[in-house]
Amino acid sequence: MGGSVFATLVTLALAIIWVLVPFAIFGVRRLLGELLAEQRRTNTLLEYIGGDRIPPPEPEPTPWRAP
Repeated sequence: MGGSVFATLVTLALAIIWVLVPFAIFGVRRLLGELLAEQRRTNTLLEYIGGDRIPPPEPEPTPWRAP
């Protein structure tokens, strides 16, 4: 009897989480878009302010792959 009550509560909790997670993902996605736009704006301002003092970015390293 106690096990079935526990299983019911766990199932109910998982069902609630299952319904709420997509809303959290879409909310975070919007915030990440705003952060990306602000980062681009900051980079543009830094290029304008710093000019030649900011060194150009080095080429990105290529990931090591096993032969």
